[in-house]
Amino acid sequence: MEAAFTTGNRELDGLLGGIPSRYMLLVVGHPGSGKTTLASQICYANTRKGYKCLYVTFYEEKDKLYRHMNMLGIRLAEAERNGLLTYAKLPVAGTDEILNALTGLISRDSYKVVVIDSVNPVLELIERKRAQRAVLLNFFYQLTGIIDGLLVIVAEVPLGREAVDLGAVEFVADAIFYLKHRIERGLVSRVLEIRKVREARITVVELPFTIGEAKGVKVFVPPRPERPLTTLRERLKALRISEKLTGYLYRGDIVTHSSPPHIRSPLIYIPIVDIAVENDMKVLIITFRYSRDEYMDLVLGTMVNGFGLSEGVARCILENYFHVEAVNPSSYSLSQLFTYIVELIERHDPGVVVFHVLEVLWAQTRNKDEFWNVLTNLFTWLKNGGKLTVHLTTRVSPYWIRMNEVLSDVTIRFYCKPRRGGFKQVMIVWRRGKAPTRVDLDEGELVEEIKRSALVFAEIVRGRVKACSSSA
Repeated sequence: MEAAFTTGNRELDGLLGGIPSRYMLLVVGHPGSGKTTLASQICYANTRKGYKCLYVTFYEEKDKLYRHMNMLGIRLAEAERNGLLTYAKLPVAGTDEILNALTGLISRDSYKVVVIDSVNPVLELIERKRAQRAVLLNFFYQLTGIIDGLLVIVAEVPLGREAVDLGAVEFVADAIFYLKHRIERGLVSRVLEIRKVREARITVVELPFTIGEAKGVKVFVPPRPERPLTTLRERLKALRISEKLTGYLYRGDIVTHSSPPHIRSPLIYIPIVDIAVENDMKVLIITFRYSRDEYMDLVLGTMVNGFGLSEGVARCILENYFHVEAVNPSSYSLSQLFTYIVELIERHDPGVVVFHVLEVLWAQTRNKDEFWNVLTNLFTWLKNGGKLTVHLTTRVSPYWIRMNEVLSDVTIRFYCKPRRGGFKQVMIVWRRGKAPTRVDLDEGELVEEIKRSALVFAEIVRGRVKACSSSA
């Protein structure tokens, strides 16, 4: 299928296999589900490709629509100024009047995209006049050929109902999108259901989507595992002490480090800091427990007290390599959170992504199946992108930790057991395809190696980051 037109969302276009000429897309949903936003986005996205768009409505006020869409990054007014968009508001009249008005509008210019928002007033007007209804629907069908382009028809489902009788228009449509939204923990969760796509093999029919400021409608398609072989061969540079604590690590690896809920080891930050600096990678930390300042102080303390770096060098590393985002899991639905995390990663382009205590979000989520779907998709997307992903979690339940370990390439379990005069700290490290190893964190040789490594590491930092060269 030759792709001529776009939905304004690359992933959705890929799932559809492209939108060719003479194509009818039906967008259906309840009030407030995002139908007009998606239709406006499709119109605007295609004007950016040089196609002229005719936007026909029966109720929407132009100024109000343009203002709202502009907030979402859909600049209809700009497209109109450039001569690529015509906005027309028609009165609800008889079939002949509507057909004549549409025909007159379409004949004025070479429109390649036509949006009708919405078809409900017209269908309701002629509901009992079957002959006129057939004429109107046949006109819509013929319209794709007349413009040799894309026709987008918006239809509204009344509140309290799950469907609307659109008659033959559903049969002749090439694709049908059903937009849904539901409330989760007092937050909006949005789903796009693909009910029909002609000439495309669709295996996923429900896709999470968001409507964001300056972003418009963003649909997320579950990624296939496509980790490049190059990442499997690209072993990340690290000091010997780091490799002892985590084993060898590669781009795209998923690492799960778990601790008892009541006690945790800060030593896991040593390889994270080391890998970031030695490979000149940015680190994005997403914490669901601490504020940004609290977390930065935690990492700073580990570098100073655990790694033996001077405070000046440690602060320089934080400023040049680390970005921390504190997230309140109660503020987002799962689809919103997934969108937010993806946008953070795309904006900062880190080489290392650290998730801190995701179990807080998991505990608050009612739909556990959806949580695992979102997490699996997120980890797959990160792996495909060659991001080293580190999940710092606690063993709040056997099921929780086992599911996370199933998704991981490397698992590290930290144990701390009482013994006479103190505690014995141990890490069990396992890498996919390798035998597990045990690391005694109290071993004198290990402690000395950390101290020796700190001197080497400080020199690496000073040599790589000029701002750190004067830090003591």
